[in-house]
Amino acid sequence: MTNKSRVTNGRWVLAGTDMRTPSGRRFRDLCDGFEKEAGGNLTETEKALIRTAAAMVLQAELLQASLVRGEPVNADDTIRLSSEARRILAPITARASRRTAGTPSALDAYLAESEEAP
Repeated sequence: MTNKSRVTNGRWVLAGTDMRTPSGRRFRDLCDGFEKEAGGNLTETEKALIRTAAAMVLQAELLQASLVRGEPVNADDTIRLSSEARRILAPITARASRRTAGTPSALDAYLAESEEAP
């Protein structure tokens, strides 16, 4: 029997991080949302990319909150983080789109059956 790391055993856990904090919960929510958009059944590489993108989005959100509070924020940092997260997620979501594009929806199946019925 082999032992696996806490990161491998957990869902979206980061080593040495308390995932019960507001930032930890938001990070998990972002990862879950990105995973759902990607269609699930992710490779380890895709999971790592999603973790990276979620961290960037989380940091961008924190910068946006600072901006709204009137604190000085480097706008380039916010833009760069958002753009990089989008770039990282693009191939993952594109793969999910290709996978689901050829799959008929329940409505498509129902309509096809209706057309075949006499």
